Amino acid sequence: MIFSVRRSSATLLVCLSMLLISSCSAQQQGQSDDFTLQSVTGPVSLSDLRGQIVLLFFGYTHCPDVCPATMNNVASALRQLDTTDAKRVKVLFVTVDPERDSAEHLAKYLSFFNPDFIGLTGSPQAIKKTTAQYDVELFIEGDNKSDSYEVIHSSLLFLINGDGKIADVMSHHTEPDDIAIALRKWLNLLPLANAKSSD
Repeated sequence: MIFSVRRSSATLLVCLSMLLISSCSAQQQGQSDDFTLQSVTGPVSLSDLRGQIVLLFFGYTHCPDVCPATMNNVASALRQLDTTDAKRVKVLFVTVDPERDSAEHLAKYLSFFNPDFIGLTGSPQAIKKTTAQYDVELFIEGDNKSDSYEVIHSSLLFLINGDGKIADVMSHHTEPDDIAIALRKWLNLLPLANAKSSD
């Protein structure tokens, strides 16, 4: 759900993350919910990425701090992997601000971190459905009828394994080294042959 609120963004974000990490613990070993959203090259479905590791994050390009910091940490973690392993990881950045984030704008934004990161957008209804599937909470702060608003959102990084199950849920504070460790753990369970299919 989306609400207009006036409160400390930082405090609210921390509370949301703590609550969602707790609520996601029971879901971690469950099947991830499929979705289809639009990238700059066309529609992308989560189910199409079976056999690879997926890092799924919900954010937006006008995000002042948490989103760029998280993407930078993910990019740093991928640089710690060898080339073969890095190719078996797909990073999906689903916007929580479809009104301002076109597929083209997302691609340009993410290219500053890693040109292989995939930005996804869709209609407000499609984004609302997808965020609800992953219990992502959103709060609009400011005037959403103008361009001067922020979307306060939970900032969890979902690691989805090759079987399409949520294997880990990390906070936006997770360091690159720890992200890389989690990736290697699940990459080691993938057949090496999958590296060819991810090229």
